[in-house]
Amino acid sequence: MTKTLFTLVACWMALAPSATPKDVPVAAGKTLRPNILIILADDMGYGDVGILNRDSRIPTPTLDRLAKESLIFTDAHSSGSYCVPSRYGLLTGRYMWRTRLGSGGNLANLAGTLIEPGRKTLADLLRGKGYFTGLVGKWHQGIDWKLRDESAREVIRVHPNYQDFQNIDFASPVLNGPMDHGFDYSFGTAGSAEMNPAAFIENNRATVIPTLSSQEARDKNGEWFGRDDNIVAEGYTMDRLVPTLSKKACEFVENATRSRPGQPFFLYYAMTTPHNPIVPGRDFVGTSRAGAYGDFVVELDHHVGRILSKLTELGIQKNTIVIFTSDNGPVNRTKGYRQKWVRGDTAIYGHDSNGPFEGWKAGLQEGGHRVPFFVRWPEKIKPGESCPTTILFNDVIPTLAEMLNIKLDNQTAEDGQSFFKALTGEARPGSFHEAIVHNHSNGTFAIRKGAFKLTVNGPKTIAQVVDDAFPVSFALHDLGKDIEETTEVSRDHPGMVKKMHALLKKIVRKGRSTE
Repeated sequence: MTKTLFTLVACWMALAPSATPKDVPVAAGKTLRPNILIILADDMGYGDVGILNRDSRIPTPTLDRLAKESLIFTDAHSSGSYCVPSRYGLLTGRYMWRTRLGSGGNLANLAGTLIEPGRKTLADLLRGKGYFTGLVGKWHQGIDWKLRDESAREVIRVHPNYQDFQNIDFASPVLNGPMDHGFDYSFGTAGSAEMNPAAFIENNRATVIPTLSSQEARDKNGEWFGRDDNIVAEGYTMDRLVPTLSKKACEFVENATRSRPGQPFFLYYAMTTPHNPIVPGRDFVGTSRAGAYGDFVVELDHHVGRILSKLTELGIQKNTIVIFTSDNGPVNRTKGYRQKWVRGDTAIYGHDSNGPFEGWKAGLQEGGHRVPFFVRWPEKIKPGESCPTTILFNDVIPTLAEMLNIKLDNQTAEDGQSFFKALTGEARPGSFHEAIVHNHSNGTFAIRKGAFKLTVNGPKTIAQVVDDAFPVSFALHDLGKDIEETTEVSRDHPGMVKKMHALLKKIVRKGRSTE
């Protein structure tokens, strides 16, 4: 059956109104500046949120309610279609393909930070405006561990499976982690839940030094859902990972509110769900109609509810901006895809994580990078509306900067545009960008302008993109007429192909998207 876009109004009418406790005032806790909470899901598809997918087989009552209370952006995109570029874009307002990592690939498990020295992050800017800043969850921008033999530093930066753990001094403070990029507090993991080192890092130290091999962790815990080549900290188990991060996020909000009255906080809550490994907690097994993956999304929904309830409990929900989104689209689990730690296959259950879109994480089709994006701000945003304006993770810094009257220099958020006027309802154009750029994990680029998206096949590096002699082929889709990207129309629009290809080259050469 041909997919169709969801009808928000119908979904909302089906939602029963929910009662919330009365505000509990916190002494002197009312600030002139709003608190900011960004909740980033990990590998969650657009269609995994019930209100965005009328055929969903996963109950998400918290996210449905949050959407009803928010402005919903229906054309929001991560800065890349996989973990590292999306986080880099959110934190810096810049495309990852402009960095040392280049236009494709992922950070090595133990690689040094991707964020360049001196580059301002969202946390830097907010801290400079008086915010108390925190990160809970998945960092995945690289950190530098102290090495016993520094000659291996560059090897680690490029080798995806560096295994000389004896050369890494896990007992020493980490370098160039979140605390060096604007965060006053951090707790979480260096990368994805199952990546090396499998350990919690609080501020700049591992809470427990990792010493166990994967086999030793498996023997101690009965089951290990990480990789066969892990080094694991005692007590670091997948079944406790999500609840631990949830608890820490709630503690940060409460401590920031009660111990710092009058000072606003910023929390970047980078959840590890529903990224592999798919290991829903015992209480959530069987709670969806989409297998273990669906159960894991239900658990995510529950923990989003925990932190939203904490805002209400503290009486600060009206003065807190909440942004909920996902770092990219879902992993393809509908065609028999299985990794040994993945339990369940959504195809079995008839659930479509992508909703109306095609494509998957790491790819260029809409399903790889179009993500749910809700913004709740009770004091300023009219709830229950949807906004079709095209936005990008890179836009978060300029948007908050406009809100807080922060003047950005020319080396900050070079690829972002403020959508603040869309939040307030003052202006909701098709896009605030001349164009936005997508890129595949293999390096391939696409450019979106208005309803048209042009994929440029052939070039895999930015040097190849701007090389006029490099052979290319094109695929053009009109998303306004063909959201599933089934019909290639480049022959019908040769002028548009030429114009968009030239614009892509301009954006790459210029080093920024903004004027």
